[in-house]
Amino acid sequence: MYGETGAVMREEFAALLRQHRVQQRLVGPTSEDREVLGGLIRAYRQTVLVWLGQAMRAASPLAFSNMPPPQRNPFRSVGAPGSHLTAAGELARAIDLAKQQSTASPASTDALATPNANPMVDHWRLAARAAALAEHDTSERVSAQMTTPQAQALVGDAAALTQALVVLDQRYKNTPGWEPLSQSARLGWASLAAALDVNLGQPDYAVDHLGWRPKTKVITGTARPGVLGVLQAQHNLVVRMRSVPNATNLRLVVDSQRLVSAHLAPYAARIDERLAERWTARAETYSVMQKQLREVGGLLGRGGLAVAEGANAVTRLKALPKDTILEPRVLSGFQLLFHRLDDRIADVIEDGVERGAFFKRVTLPRIVGGGGQLVHPVRERFVPITSATDLAVVKTVRERLRPKDDPPEATPGPTRVDLHSALIHRPTKGRAVEVPNI
Repeated sequence: MYGETGAVMREEFAALLRQHRVQQRLVGPTSEDREVLGGLIRAYRQTVLVWLGQAMRAASPLAFSNMPPPQRNPFRSVGAPGSHLTAAGELARAIDLAKQQSTASPASTDALATPNANPMVDHWRLAARAAALAEHDTSERVSAQMTTPQAQALVGDAAALTQALVVLDQRYKNTPGWEPLSQSARLGWASLAAALDVNLGQPDYAVDHLGWRPKTKVITGTARPGVLGVLQAQHNLVVRMRSVPNATNLRLVVDSQRLVSAHLAPYAARIDERLAERWTARAETYSVMQKQLREVGGLLGRGGLAVAEGANAVTRLKALPKDTILEPRVLSGFQLLFHRLDDRIADVIEDGVERGAFFKRVTLPRIVGGGGQLVHPVRERFVPITSATDLAVVKTVRERLRPKDDPPEATPGPTRVDLHSALIHRPTKGRAVEVPNI
């Protein structure tokens, strides 16, 4: 995920920007040893430049300038002769030029994976490794899901990292065998212009949630003790619900969530009363859905493993002592799993109705004869559902189950603030701090 790899790059560059007297930190008995370390740093720098170029290519189609163009001609595309060149486009060209003019090659896999004994060089290695991993987070597949504000946030991150490279390039110029960045002045001004252009708009830092994520797997092995076992079963239930259950198993999963929510609410009430109220309402919603699903049938699908995990969650929850105190992070974990499971169950019901996997139970009229029977069974049939609005459970899903919480507003985060403060910081150790004259 870009939020993780981008944060690592910003943390490592902020640490490098706060390190001065580079030649003293490049510990080596001879100039040749320092030249070897300098060459390794250049390889790490080249890896970062490669990612910066890819990130700018991913954001360029949506990185519109926040400055009004001098000629408002909608028939001229960005980058065409005579059109207005954006600050992001100029930064992308400057990065590509610096990457092409450099004689260094990107760091090898071994160089990225092997820690270095020199702490300063290891900061470069960690930044380069994060840049190599970030190539999956800014690929063409991910950029197709990106919005314009998210692209502007990505451009802002690339501009800040480029400014860091320019500052560090000046600091490392006395390193034996060092190769300065090509046209570093132009690169610095282009990154500053891009950063200012981005700040004129409202970048969306939800771009941190884009990118590659590892596949969620079932937690195997023996049951975890206490409430962790309940979390384990609930997590496995979310994973098992990837396969579509049939109507009977769906009813059992819904019933398990009714019981889990009802039993967890008293534990949550001791820590967070509002969360307990939400879980009580969730239990009532699943109680209504469980009754409404009795009128729905269908044999397509499986869901046996999901039913087993739901039963495990209920059994382990009932075995918890009444005086158990759940930590806030545990409650947050349950809420996250509830949110994902509610969304998945809502999708299963609506998609099942749409593709004809579920049927509606109807009662057929019949003429009761004088056969002497005390009980006359009701004639019932399952008929196809013509419209989703015919089912009461669909209305319940849309109005009560489907999560309606607005996603939290994404913030720049501490790593972006730390990187910008590192870019403008001045060392104060060993000299008097400057104060305003009185």
